[in-house]
Amino acid sequence: MKRSWGIFAISILLLMSVLAGCGNTSKTEGSGDQQGDDNKEYVIKFAHVVSASTAKGKAAEKFKELLEERTDGQIKVEVYPDSQLGTDREILEQMQSGSVQMNAPFTGVLPSFVKQFEVFDLPFLFNDREHVQNAVNGELGDIFNKYLESQGLMALGYWDGGFKHLTNSKHPIKSPKDLDGLKMRVSQSPLLISQFEAMGAGGVSVDFAELYTALQTKTVDGQENPLSNIVSKKFYEVQDYLTLSGHGYMGYPLIISSKFYQELPADLQTAIDEVSAEVTEWQWGVAAEDEEAYMKTIEESGIEVTELSDAEKEAFIEATSSVYEDFKKVEGSQELLDAIEEAK
Repeated sequence: MKRSWGIFAISILLLMSVLAGCGNTSKTEGSGDQQGDDNKEYVIKFAHVVSASTAKGKAAEKFKELLEERTDGQIKVEVYPDSQLGTDREILEQMQSGSVQMNAPFTGVLPSFVKQFEVFDLPFLFNDREHVQNAVNGELGDIFNKYLESQGLMALGYWDGGFKHLTNSKHPIKSPKDLDGLKMRVSQSPLLISQFEAMGAGGVSVDFAELYTALQTKTVDGQENPLSNIVSKKFYEVQDYLTLSGHGYMGYPLIISSKFYQELPADLQTAIDEVSAEVTEWQWGVAAEDEEAYMKTIEESGIEVTELSDAEKEAFIEATSSVYEDFKKVEGSQELLDAIEEAK
């Protein structure tokens, strides 16, 4: 009888030991369920490729300021602008390896990781900024986070980069035929290359950090970018003609490493979510205000500016319509196009 009670007692002790071990495991996995350890600090390396003076650059600094304040310094944010840590693609790869935690990359780089992001490279996709906001804050944004998850990434919001325009050093561009024979710089996206090829131009891939030099040395004749990049990088110094085409939209998903985010305590995740939402709204306002100042700089620079009439813009829409057929070969393309259509 004594032996039976002894075995029973030992069994109870073993069971308690196992249960205690399970409880400890759930804490160390950093599932985000527990509150933060006030003594533990976290560092976010936030790298991006544009100037700190742009709306995106200023928003990165705003994110740093607010997050460090809201977490009482428990999260430190180190911001690296101007391609200090590499190209957008290189930064995203560093995020996947764990050496960088955040980036706000140009959507044109993301198809290398998630093919479906090519939708942002379609010409004349969005009517205006409001249309973009409705889409990325709705179903479109939800769809993309599912795709990003497979790459170990997640989007905390979408920052505004503005609508893209054309510059070149050869002649004014008023119609698709004016692009015939020009060497135009594009990002790595196949759809952007196809877009310019449809108008007879050669699409040349050049890293953003090297674009000024490529334009200066005539390695390429022209490029496409929003006014924010044209002005902050002073492309107008090495380009003679600007066409306000608004043919494409440049967005910047605010992306964080999923692994880093998921391993944070729940209260710090909440702080990141709240600050991201606040800074995103702030960034859109700054981007809109800056657009007017950029246009004034452009006008004072001496570069020749061409504004397209509705009929001239329609000619560009028609000339590039075949690119949509190319995109429809991408898996899930119709779901994305439907989400954008419903956001109008």
